[in-house]
Amino acid sequence: MFNQGLSLDQAPPISVPFRFFLTAPIFAMLIGVMFLIYPAELITNRFSSETIAMVHMFTLGVLSMIIFGAMQQMMPVLAGAPIKRAKLFATVVHTFLTLGTIFFVLKFLYYQNEFLVAAIVCLAISFLTFFITAIRLLFKVKYVTSTVNVMKLFAIAGILTALLGLHLAGAHLSGNMGSNYLSFVNIHVLLGIFGFAALLIIGVSFQVIPMFYVALDFPKSVQNRLPISIFLLIISYFAFAFLDLNFYIYKVLFAIFFVIYAFHGLNSLNNRRRPVTDVTLWYWKVSLYSLVIAMLNWLFVPQDSSYFLTILFAFGFLFSLLQGMVYKIIPFLCWFHLSSKGYFDIPTIKEIIHEDLIKIHFYIYMASYVFFLLYGFFSQIFITIAAILFILSNILFFINCVLGMKKYASISKKDPLQTFVKS
Repeated sequence: MFNQGLSLDQAPPISVPFRFFLTAPIFAMLIGVMFLIYPAELITNRFSSETIAMVHMFTLGVLSMIIFGAMQQMMPVLAGAPIKRAKLFATVVHTFLTLGTIFFVLKFLYYQNEFLVAAIVCLAISFLTFFITAIRLLFKVKYVTSTVNVMKLFAIAGILTALLGLHLAGAHLSGNMGSNYLSFVNIHVLLGIFGFAALLIIGVSFQVIPMFYVALDFPKSVQNRLPISIFLLIISYFAFAFLDLNFYIYKVLFAIFFVIYAFHGLNSLNNRRRPVTDVTLWYWKVSLYSLVIAMLNWLFVPQDSSYFLTILFAFGFLFSLLQGMVYKIIPFLCWFHLSSKGYFDIPTIKEIIHEDLIKIHFYIYMASYVFFLLYGFFSQIFITIAAILFILSNILFFINCVLGMKKYASISKKDPLQTFVKS
């Protein structure tokens, strides 16, 4: 089950990733609340302050939160790059990411520059602490796999995204946007969504899909060439942003690369060596199909509002996959930490979070996803229904995560030797 290069003995304390996983659904609930409070035409206008606030609540409070939590587990385990003083590191990154997200959102909802100053300070501490540490550790790794290489690219893209974001925030603060402001915004978005988020997901899936689902490995050519091709394409956008080049060619290349990834991901999942029922597979498949549809939408549908592309990519691809990944990571960590402490009478990985609860969450989340898409064709009522379902799905996501963690906590309080005493 565990591929070469896995270092399970270097895993951080279980509380390190858990705090991030529990915070993400809370911010997701708040996104649903924003959809309910603000008029649809305002919240779906990509240039409105409310939309900027909501987008960053997703990218910072949900996306970055889950990725940072998962990376603090995956860097030691998948890359053999343990973080020293892991609890302190996690506390700093999590606290300032949470505060920075809140302050950033408040700035764009209430137009107070004091909030932006606080957001800049907090987010700078969180992101620079994380990425400087990640870059330092990952570039020292001796046993380099395709996943480690992608983690390096992710860290570079991440720190560039953070620095560019801080620059844009500073421009907002000073009121001096400059003539290249929109070009920098586009680069920031591209680096963040495709480099920071999607690139990491691609690299981690090379290891996670075969490991968790006993599925086919991705072809070596895909593992070795696809991530660096995507990264170089992202970097080349600087030329497209500042020179008068045909952007459609760029979009075609991007779409081809992501469709190649989705094809091989689906091929791996559909040809598993042990095809047992697993509800988390549904999240992965919805995610990969949504990615393909999003790329086709980007290529062939005029992006006057980019609403469909945003929903397909953010809620369909990114958030679906991350939820499925969290539902695999939490039970695995609970089982691993309990077994490593000497517990024998412990639930199986599938029993730590009951599959029926995950199914209910999946159905509610998919219903919200469908209603978000239907709003693009119909009336306000669809986005209202979508928002309510989205809030409910994230309440259940939060509860399911808590139940898994409570099961771990209740067992870990017992003496591991009790099993032998009873027998």
